Amino acid sequence: MLNWIDKGGVMAPFLGGVLSGTALTLAASACAFGIGLAFGIVLLLARSSPFGPLRGLVVLWISLIRGTPALIHMLIAYYMVPALLNISVSPVTAGIAALACNTSAYIVEILRGSLGTISWGQRAAGYAMGMRSAQVWRHVLLPQMIYRAIPPLTSEFTILLKTSSLMSIIAVPELATVARNATLQTDLPLQVFTMTAAVYFVILFCISAASRFCERRVSRMLPHGH
Repeated sequence: MLNWIDKGGVMAPFLGGVLSGTALTLAASACAFGIGLAFGIVLLLARSSPFGPLRGLVVLWISLIRGTPALIHMLIAYYMVPALLNISVSPVTAGIAALACNTSAYIVEILRGSLGTISWGQRAAGYAMGMRSAQVWRHVLLPQMIYRAIPPLTSEFTILLKTSSLMSIIAVPELATVARNATLQTDLPLQVFTMTAAVYFVILFCISAASRFCERRVSRMLPHGH
């Protein structure tokens, strides 16, 4: 089995870069998801605004992002935006920005669905207690909304992590790039991509397990009722 995997040590190009590639994949995905979550909350607040044109802009943004491939977002972030703004952007920065914009359009819909499961009576009760709108969102709606959205948010993060492989198109040295370069050097695509798939599987399995643990812990602290 080991001989099939390593073939006498020729897998060194992959084994030597798999840790750094995995670390970059995880870091870029986590950073993009954090930015996308924050942006998604802002978009949700804007979509909940009584100002019609603002709601329309949010709907347009969501439609544009969800209606175009993530690969196009990656290319726009790396080639078009820097050229239009006359700035220099590193591949990693462009990749994270593209992933964050992409996932924000999905996160806002996840959060909107989660918000819809919360009784509007809780908001009315907050106002009756003298809370301002910002306090109602911060102390009443957002905690419950995030809790209820943990399973779909975890699913979205796993999708984002797999989508991060598209950063290889702009030469970001993440896991998929390491695998592609190792394949060119070793001419062993079956072994390289099998090991790459195994690494992705382990990462996503651990994320799912962590999500279930987090959901159980948070369920003890937040109310379930409508």
